[in-house]
Amino acid sequence: MSEFYKRALEIQEELVKYRRHIYSRPEVGMDLPNTTRFVQETLREHGLEAVEIAPSALSVLIEGPKEGKTILLRADMDALQMEDRCGLDFASTIPGKMHACGHDIHTVMAMGAAILLNERKNELEGSVKIMFQPGEEIFQGAKLMIKAGILENPSVDAALDMHVDASSTLGNLSYPAGPFTTSGDNFTIKLRGKGAHGSEPNNARDPISAATKIYSALMTLRANEVSPKDYFVLSICSLNAGNSHNIIPDEAVLKGTMRTYNAEVRDYMLQRIPEIVTEISQLYKVESVFELEMSTPSIVNDAAMVKRVETYLDDFGVDFISDPYARISASDDFAYISTQIPSVMLFIGAKPEGVEHNYLHNSAVVFDEDVIPLGAAIFAHCAYNYLSEGE
Repeated sequence: MSEFYKRALEIQEELVKYRRHIYSRPEVGMDLPNTTRFVQETLREHGLEAVEIAPSALSVLIEGPKEGKTILLRADMDALQMEDRCGLDFASTIPGKMHACGHDIHTVMAMGAAILLNERKNELEGSVKIMFQPGEEIFQGAKLMIKAGILENPSVDAALDMHVDASSTLGNLSYPAGPFTTSGDNFTIKLRGKGAHGSEPNNARDPISAATKIYSALMTLRANEVSPKDYFVLSICSLNAGNSHNIIPDEAVLKGTMRTYNAEVRDYMLQRIPEIVTEISQLYKVESVFELEMSTPSIVNDAAMVKRVETYLDDFGVDFISDPYARISASDDFAYISTQIPSVMLFIGAKPEGVEHNYLHNSAVVFDEDVIPLGAAIFAHCAYNYLSEGE
């Protein structure tokens, strides 16, 4: 068993305590003052300085006595705007906010890795940089931290990220080479026509008619314009217009999301969808606006880094269950890191034994807390071995 894992198990109770503190006090978006302060104060107790390089964005640097490469470990800290219905003793104390994506666990796994690596920093042949970011759920935090210099001073040579998987049990670990998550593009279509009495549609320029035609046209894109070999999903998840039985409204608003692993398909659709919106709007004589509100590319696991991680984990001392073909249909803004430096995202099982229908972004989701020391040790073990390889 990895020495890092042995040590992580020794401090498991402490790490779980940290997790429950963060879980019960969720914060969302880009403003995470209490979470940020807790991470800073806790790591300071362990001799580590977490520098706030941007609002609610922390960087921790652990430097060994020898010059060498720098590896980045990433953790997201933000929660979701949803009610906590998991029934835990340490449930959310903030109405309408919940850590339903496991970012509380990610934060503590990275904190644990920092503690473990700092205890052995005199053995490090280079540096480890750890980023604690806000705003992953809105695809803004990673871009903020890149702009603030997280990949510089010292410059980062490689990066690792880890995400809990609520649907597989402890011991499952997936990190296939190539596109691992889909790109994610959330958009809004605003249509403005001219309202009128429901008995006189001839006096209106009906935005609902245009909205339904746009919806129908977008739903045919998968079948008509994307190769069957390419994964592509486009979903319209909201259509709002009017509030009366007999008034044709002035406006209609559609909100949707698009996901794919193929960058070329993504680029094509980001041109094609606005084109369809414009053409149908003109046909129905309504004005239209297409807004891309949240956007991130696909996380691509670097093939050479995947081989390295696989080698490191071969001597970790745990028989992991790995699916070399696993891919995730969700999106994550770690993609902005992976487009710049060789990176690997790992998906790690965290479903408690005996729990069924356990999914991320669900108000009843629960996690096996034994994943915390395991994830912390994997982070530390991989970072240590990467630096030990030298150039």
